[in-house]
Amino acid sequence: MSSLLLSHKERAEGPWVKLQSDPNLFTALMYDLGVRGAKATEVFVLDQQDNFDELGQIFGIVFLFKMIGDVSGDLRGLNKDVEYEPIEELPKNVYFANQVVENACATLAILNIVLNCPQLEIGQELKEFKDFTWELPPATRGCTIANHPTFRQIHNSMARHPEDALIVEEPVRKKKKSEIVEELSNEVYHYIAYVPVDGQVWQLDGLFPHPVNIGGYDDLKHWYDSARGIINEPEGLEYVLLAITKDQLGINQDRINDCLYIKKLVEERLDEINRSWREANFEDVDVPFTEEEQAKVIDRGNAGMELLNLSLCHDDIEKLEQLRSPMIGEIKVLLEDNEREIKLKEVEKERRSFDYGFFFREFISILHERGELRDLLASAPEMYEGEERY
Repeated sequence: MSSLLLSHKERAEGPWVKLQSDPNLFTALMYDLGVRGAKATEVFVLDQQDNFDELGQIFGIVFLFKMIGDVSGDLRGLNKDVEYEPIEELPKNVYFANQVVENACATLAILNIVLNCPQLEIGQELKEFKDFTWELPPATRGCTIANHPTFRQIHNSMARHPEDALIVEEPVRKKKKSEIVEELSNEVYHYIAYVPVDGQVWQLDGLFPHPVNIGGYDDLKHWYDSARGIINEPEGLEYVLLAITKDQLGINQDRINDCLYIKKLVEERLDEINRSWREANFEDVDVPFTEEEQAKVIDRGNAGMELLNLSLCHDDIEKLEQLRSPMIGEIKVLLEDNEREIKLKEVEKERRSFDYGFFFREFISILHERGELRDLLASAPEMYEGEERY
């Protein structure tokens, strides 16, 4: 039965279903969970020779791999036989939840990343969930996630193929570009998250009792260097790597904030020189710009050229106004782009989450009443004969 045939109630109350490791699916999953400005990008290798500067800022890495050895008992995740040093006290600056139900590891990995990334914008429901569960132990957090009807409904709405909706067992997955060949078996696949927090890189494996510190970093841009050895060490693993990066909305928002910062500095300087300048400048944009956003702009350091231009025309009112005007124009263009992008994402979200169950049940009932259903079912194997599905 397809997940489209399931009602919202069935999606929210039924078992968690298996999900593919498709980056587009993970991007949609994050958006529906309330994360803004982020996408998943497949990374094919993570060896010492590669860097991923072209991806921009990487918030976290999701690692999908086949479990090693006997997984029927105490699941330990990656490097099952490695003895990690136990920790006496959980780190208070790291959000970590255990996996307590089957098939929830995809959503759990995403939550373990985004709830550790203050740079990412999250919705009010996710903020309240983070605040509510922050002081809870990892296992209790995991139970809260597993029993959260909205999380489960969103997760289950991502099931791609008809049998995904009701089958609980994990499939065998073999990587082929960014697609996965699925063959049902007793082999188990699992997701682990890697995320930088306050100078340290953490391995967040929901099947392990606590987060594991795998090393520090000096350059936040290349924090993933600490994860290279851990991910590449096991031999013969089938795996998929997804980097959580900024999407176009996030890139546009960063540039909007850069422009707002330059605009603010220019206006402050104009006020110092001649407060009457506003009487001749009617064009403006009313966009909130907080001190926190300003701190992020300064930390990113992407507005260097505009800051240089500002210093060169520091006492020239006309040139300052000329510097301010294109900032306003660019902000307006980017805001319009973001509005269009958000509308497209909302339409896609509505398509994924809409309850098609009534329509499909009614349609099938009509086919049955007309006596056409039996013939259609009988011809179905011929329709799909010879097709290869990924």
